[in-house]
Amino acid sequence: MIFVPKLKHQKLLESAIRIDKEKNQVDFETVQTAVEKYIQQHRWWSILDGELILDFTTGLLWENPKAVISGSRIVAKKYIKDKNLKPSIIWRLPNIDDVKNVVEDRTFPLLKGSGAKYILGYSAIQLDSNGMWLDRDYPNTFEGDTLILAISSYFRNKNITEILLTLDQFGWNLLPCSVNESEIDYQFFLANLEEIIWYKNTYENAEPKIDLSSIWENVDYISTRLPKLENLRFTDIDQGMWEFYTQNQSLQEQYLQVDTEQAIRYRNPELDIRNAKVAIDFGTSSTVVAIRSNGKDELLRIGLQEEDFKKHSISDNDFENPTILEFLDIQEVLNAWGSEVYRPLIDWNTVHCSHEARLRFRDNDSDPKIVSSIFARLKQWALREAEQARVRITDQKNHEYEFKPLFELNPIKGQSLNIQKDYPQLDPIELYAWFLGMNINWRERGIYLKYFMTFPVAYPNEVKEKILASFRRGLVRSFPESLMYSERFNEFSVLELASEPAAFAASALNALNIEPTENGTPYAVFDFGGGTTDFDYGIYRLATLEEEDEGTDDVLEHFGSAGDKYLGGENLLENMAYQVFKYNQNLCREKEISFTKPIDADRFVGSELLIMQTQAAYTNTTLLMSKLRPLWEGGIFNQDDSGVLSLTLLNRDGQRVECEIKIPQHELIEWLIARIRDGLKNFFTALKTSFENHLKYLPDEIHILLAGNSSRSRIVLGLLGCLEDDEAQTLKELFQHDLLEIFWENVPAFEVHLPLQTDETNPFKPTTKTGVALGLLRVSPGETLKVINHAQQNNVDSPFQFFVGTHRRGMFTASIKRGDAYEKWQELGPIRAGVFPLLYTTQSQALSGIERGTNGLKEQDIEFSGSDIQGKKVFGRIMSPDSIEIGLAVTVDHIGQMSHCQMIQLK
Repeated sequence: MIFVPKLKHQKLLESAIRIDKEKNQVDFETVQTAVEKYIQQHRWWSILDGELILDFTTGLLWENPKAVISGSRIVAKKYIKDKNLKPSIIWRLPNIDDVKNVVEDRTFPLLKGSGAKYILGYSAIQLDSNGMWLDRDYPNTFEGDTLILAISSYFRNKNITEILLTLDQFGWNLLPCSVNESEIDYQFFLANLEEIIWYKNTYENAEPKIDLSSIWENVDYISTRLPKLENLRFTDIDQGMWEFYTQNQSLQEQYLQVDTEQAIRYRNPELDIRNAKVAIDFGTSSTVVAIRSNGKDELLRIGLQEEDFKKHSISDNDFENPTILEFLDIQEVLNAWGSEVYRPLIDWNTVHCSHEARLRFRDNDSDPKIVSSIFARLKQWALREAEQARVRITDQKNHEYEFKPLFELNPIKGQSLNIQKDYPQLDPIELYAWFLGMNINWRERGIYLKYFMTFPVAYPNEVKEKILASFRRGLVRSFPESLMYSERFNEFSVLELASEPAAFAASALNALNIEPTENGTPYAVFDFGGGTTDFDYGIYRLATLEEEDEGTDDVLEHFGSAGDKYLGGENLLENMAYQVFKYNQNLCREKEISFTKPIDADRFVGSELLIMQTQAAYTNTTLLMSKLRPLWEGGIFNQDDSGVLSLTLLNRDGQRVECEIKIPQHELIEWLIARIRDGLKNFFTALKTSFENHLKYLPDEIHILLAGNSSRSRIVLGLLGCLEDDEAQTLKELFQHDLLEIFWENVPAFEVHLPLQTDETNPFKPTTKTGVALGLLRVSPGETLKVINHAQQNNVDSPFQFFVGTHRRGMFTASIKRGDAYEKWQELGPIRAGVFPLLYTTQSQALSGIERGTNGLKEQDIEFSGSDIQGKKVFGRIMSPDSIEIGLAVTVDHIGQMSHCQMIQLK
């Protein structure tokens, strides 16, 4: 007797029965095919040791009596009547066609006598109407005495399986007339025949008896495709099942007592809690999970298939777990997700995650049905405001579902989650985190309670807290339920630790053997990811005596976090797709094709009916992005010389439309160069400002660390002078002019380190992508590398990311600058005829002057009215990473009398 969770057990039992039925159905069909093939090789079969002959070609059964009788038609009729008194099968006299069919086959076992067609030595046979000659007068008929032989059509309209089952029911054995019963093929036939009889008579319509271990062996496989459980997991004294552990009385009430003949073991999940730390780098394109246990680091693979675990080789891509979900049946996902709190039995056949989802997407990137079921922008979605965050997907059963905007709901320590009240129906980030948790907290690996996450520099606290809450709920739901009643569960935490570029620096500096110095080795991180590009500046120094006393060896001191909010690989692809659609706008109007607009792109004239926030528009953009990916990642586009791409898109009614899309390849590459060049100019402008503001001087030499997979772009490496070909040299010369404009004649010596590559001898060595998660472990509590974030010390939230001011003489003048202190009032400028033109941007070039109307420079007119505005100026102060408060005052000394205050959201 053992306790098992009621609902999960019922689902697993149903699944086990279905699997058992399907397996035995396949086995039956295999055996059935083999039996039919054998029977088709033999027409004549001896039944009841030769008393009967069955013709499998016609289905006729011929008697083979030991005592042959003859007589007239009247005698024959009485013979048949008497024979049918036995309630088994109906007998009759043959007709002329029945006889011709057998006597013209020389192999018919009853052909005996001097004539070639004689049956049992007789030259004639009695038919149902008269006699039939079998000798020289064949096939003529006559009236008279002759052979009487009964046949039956009982099996004529039955298939082979029905015939065999009937023979078994009658207890009649069978053997091919031309075969010896000792032959091996016949013995195989008999064995297969037994299988068929067992399946049809015993198994098919009965509920199979399945032991408990067989019911539960697929519990991990069904949801996550983790390996099936071996029998020792259930029976070994040192193993056992978390799910069967029920020491809490209230938990036992939700369980079912099951009788089992096996010695099934339960296991307290507390025994498997690992003293280890987990770092999660939740990325736009992919997510990396790293674990540090016993001083060693390990990277995890998520969403792989069973055969992937058997591979002999592992690539670095395996550890870059795609941040993607594929919904095959959203209704089934909702039902399963809402039925159980902990480790719900979601069927992998209804939703795919990570590697499998991306593989199916890439294999079907021209299929709107697959593309529309993919949710691939989880991290970007979290940044969107409520009115922009209502994303719809259409699953592969054509069910449409709209995801509600992300909101913050944290688990409460000591309380079980209540998924029935005020709980999001389906939060995709929580679901993704649950998949991660199910893989992290795999029973063969153990249970982990300490998690650390990192975010881009520019993410506001509000967004970070929502994502953290989603991850907390998802990870908690991956734990065994009984763990919730343990004191150890209070140790569970999911915390933000360091910014993504700071974490990368922690691993890259070590991997590149860059040593700390007493005054500090200057470094700068250009983290070019899928969604954003983060900049980070700092020094890597030895610990002071006081810090050494605290257990610190080295210190990462960073002070100039900045970034380019929309310079990310996926954002660039989305912009490229937008430009291609714009280039083909006439075709789009003609075929009623809509598409989406990137957040940082501008509308164009005539775009009113083309840009939409619909599932069809989202699918069209995703389809085109997929086709443009080779151009972005490799500078090569898979197209013929015509420059035309054939693509199936969806019109506004959701109908498939074949389109010939023209690809302006040269223009797209030129745009990519210009956009990345702007990003690098922002990076080096911010570098100059950061070092001069904090160190009060510009170092002579600075290490440039390239993070993020997008930093492998040939354009990036070419502009930074890391490549030798002619095209790259042209890019290098182009960017050298930009550096001279930024630094004048004082350009530091930049040591640009190539993106960290995979080490085949050590798959856990940091790369441009895995370095963030591994670096997070290096700066986690208890480690000897200390991180000092000066921007965080000055503010309660992430550093302010904008330059804010107004315009004078057609140029933008910034008053509030990136990284300024929160809630400090600063003068922005005067009101002009009741209006203040507020300008803002994230571009570091604002420090050296930007013309009004430049792309990326936003402008908003703020109106003021009333008699009390005369003589007052506009002041502003930072309230969050992307919002300010403005108001009116005569001078900074009159801040206490501020009027007309209002909050401004910077988008």
